[in-house]
Amino acid sequence: MAFELLIPNMEQKITSFFLIFLACTILIWYLQMLWKKRKIYQASLSLPGPLALPIIGSALYFIGARKSYDFFQKLKHLFNSYPGIFRIWLGPQMYYAVSEPKYVDIILTSPAALRKDNLYRFLEPVSGHGLVSALLVSQWKKNRKLINPAFNQQILNSFMVVFVEQAEVFVDILKKYVGKGECDIMKLVSRCTLDIICETAIGVKIQSQSTNSSIAESVERSMEIVLIRILTIYYHSDLVFDHSPIGKEFYDVSKKLRAYTETIIEQKKKQREKEKLENKELFFEEGASLRKKVFLDLLIDINDNCQTKYVQFTDEELLDETMTILIAGSDTTSTTTCYVLMMLAIHQDIQERVFGEILEVVGDEESVQLYHLPNLNYLERIIKETLRLFPIVPFLLRRTEGNIDIGDYTIQKDCPIIINTLHLHRTEKYWPNSLKFDPDRFLPERAAKIVPGSFIPFSYGPRNCIGMKFSIMEMKTILTTVIKRYRLLTSYKSVEEIELDSTLLLRPRDGYKLSFELRN
Repeated sequence: MAFELLIPNMEQKITSFFLIFLACTILIWYLQMLWKKRKIYQASLSLPGPLALPIIGSALYFIGARKSYDFFQKLKHLFNSYPGIFRIWLGPQMYYAVSEPKYVDIILTSPAALRKDNLYRFLEPVSGHGLVSALLVSQWKKNRKLINPAFNQQILNSFMVVFVEQAEVFVDILKKYVGKGECDIMKLVSRCTLDIICETAIGVKIQSQSTNSSIAESVERSMEIVLIRILTIYYHSDLVFDHSPIGKEFYDVSKKLRAYTETIIEQKKKQREKEKLENKELFFEEGASLRKKVFLDLLIDINDNCQTKYVQFTDEELLDETMTILIAGSDTTSTTTCYVLMMLAIHQDIQERVFGEILEVVGDEESVQLYHLPNLNYLERIIKETLRLFPIVPFLLRRTEGNIDIGDYTIQKDCPIIINTLHLHRTEKYWPNSLKFDPDRFLPERAAKIVPGSFIPFSYGPRNCIGMKFSIMEMKTILTTVIKRYRLLTSYKSVEEIELDSTLLLRPRDGYKLSFELRN
């Protein structure tokens, strides 16, 4: 009987010991974490910011933010409440939130802030470790150095014929929308830019504008899911996300996109080997016309000409960079193009002025050509002013690899930084009457006075967007072709009416509302 009574007591003691041991382990872990982050906690005391509680940080502030719009509005409110710089705790991680140009200038040009934040890893199933999502600075530097030659001006000029052809296809498709009232043209424009990037990047005509190709929809859906994962804290866990329905959908879409691109790369390599055997130049023929090398040709050339394997692309890296070019080169350009068309529809006087410039530079009948582009100065200022009001990427995320002295504060090592591009571009101090659409802000004499760090539509510093020139040339071509043919109209009356939302890119909450009339 005594022995039987002893067993429950032993079980209770073991249970008690285990609970005490577990509590002590957690306490020791927590104290170690506090000690490790003592400098960060000390730095946070000198910064303003929302209430932060142990473990959960400022999570209470975001209660009720179930959709991207809610989260975006709360972040906007924080940046308005704490101008310049503040701190925000997301769980046990402190983020520096920055919207002061002088700080942005120092941060984005600092070697200690070249690393992307860990949240970019959510892009990896689609784009791998390409230029946009590569977390390791050493890998990014190697690949950027290899890819830079593929974006020189002479090569970009050779793509002009593709820009013109696809822009003409796009304006022909718009005919069916004339007199039919407003429509959201995002899908139409994104299919146009996807056709352009596929033909110039990998040398394949996917004809998404004229067929039911699902590639454009797959790209869009993959980016939507990435945003959902970023905004849903429990999806940050690979275990939870990988076994969720949306996670399985994401991996299916990613696998489809990468398999499609991988097939194209293999076809390209086989084609090149065949041409080598036949002792031909690396051009591909399409009907009676000859096309110059596309980005994929150039990347393989660069790889083949490298003297050491250390600086060459692996097959996986080649796939990653091709995927990155396809995604970044399609969605970003289509987004800005849609905003420009909306700005012209709202501001009829500016639309007529740029139409006059197009007639003067391009002529009444002739299609836009390469030599016209440098003379479309007013159109370029319109694009820049649109990028100011509607920066493609509203938030940039970096993670420091060393302390950064920004004058008033020292940003601590191993801390993420959120840079609010939208807030920078609309700050009254640097952009008087900031919501007024005024392309003449970018006249040469006024542009020279723009404060460094206050205008960063293609990011800034060493890790800026490699495709900036490509994008501007492409947009000028599409916009010129559209404006020559159609008058643009919208029910939006002003910039203030356009409520903004953010997936990974800045979007109008109610869509890109446009209607079209044929010009006489």
